[in-house]
Amino acid sequence: MSFDLSTTYERALLRPLVLPPIDPTATNESAGLSEGSKWRASTHIFRGTEDRDETDAWPPAKFNDDPSNIPNDEAYNIPYDTASKKANSSIFKLYSDSGQSNKSNVPPPKLVAKRYIPTNQVNKSGQGVTLLTLTGMGVPKEMFEPMLEDLLPRLRKSGVKVEEVWAIDMPLSGQTAKANSPTSLCNPSKSYRSIFNLRQNLHVFSHSLGAQAAILASVHAPNIFSSLMVVDPAMIPAGKINDAMTKLPKEIFCLGLKENFPDRNAVENALRENKRTRNWDERAIRMFTQHGLVPNDKGGVKLIAHPRLDWALWYDKQTPAECYDRFRDISVPLLAIMPKRPFAVPAKMFEADVKKLKERVYVRWVEGTHQVVYERMDDCVGFVGEWLGDIAGEKRAKL
Repeated sequence: MSFDLSTTYERALLRPLVLPPIDPTATNESAGLSEGSKWRASTHIFRGTEDRDETDAWPPAKFNDDPSNIPNDEAYNIPYDTASKKANSSIFKLYSDSGQSNKSNVPPPKLVAKRYIPTNQVNKSGQGVTLLTLTGMGVPKEMFEPMLEDLLPRLRKSGVKVEEVWAIDMPLSGQTAKANSPTSLCNPSKSYRSIFNLRQNLHVFSHSLGAQAAILASVHAPNIFSSLMVVDPAMIPAGKINDAMTKLPKEIFCLGLKENFPDRNAVENALRENKRTRNWDERAIRMFTQHGLVPNDKGGVKLIAHPRLDWALWYDKQTPAECYDRFRDISVPLLAIMPKRPFAVPAKMFEADVKKLKERVYVRWVEGTHQVVYERMDDCVGFVGEWLGDIAGEKRAKL
């Protein structure tokens, strides 16, 4: 799956389609930051092409079926073939570098993004940096706004000129889930591949599947990136660890929430009690309940995307294993924020892999789980602020 490219913002960007004015997320909304007088936000839809991959786990013939009917077995599990590394490298192209092919029977998908720019900034490219944020699965892009609220003034003091920030909703999350069919399913790593070509001086902050997408894109097109900042990437070593992961209940890969709730307060209570989210910062809980829910026609509220759709991505173990295999090919500066209880890669194995990287690497281990980006938000802001201040500030080091 690829995305159309245009030159609306002077440099090559994806085609921005502003949401209709009647939609509350339409362009020129408030930035949602305490620096609201200094930043403004606009919402854009990136429209996909019909050239997309189709998953056996949820084929076009079942596209309009109830997601609850997704089979809970490994019938569609695709093991990772290391021989595919070379093949995948040769076919991974930005849409601007290739033509359309493999027309799909599934409706073209959409990705929804929010763009933050300084209020007094004209729409011209400058010498500042661009930040791109990619969340993990099942949470809205606004989950990172509380961190941006603290990070942006810190970066300004460090001499880092942030020209703009882009935040993108995962295929099954936030406004992206709302913009597509309720049963839309697509591979996030491939969904993002053309979006990375947003601006020069691009620094990506990402978590989980978002980090997986950033890593895979960076090894295929390293010239796009100035640095990667990843929080516990969703990658699994092929072999015994991957085999063990397939035997775990699929709920562990998701937030573990049910779909329907009587009201938003009930969702907040569930997040505080759920073992996967009970250590979330209160700011993360607030952003999830504000942006991750929609009204239920039958009363109350519900998650924007059916939770079972999260499971479907896990029938294909090839992408997480490919991500781990390609991790050692990263050739851009890397900041890794890792929980002491990581997703799948043991700490010693991760440290050994990091030592093989040739570019600048900084690893910070933090007490927490795979949800550490929402458990230790202030720590993450500190690490990112220090990293960007060092490599993109006025006194940045020569890489």
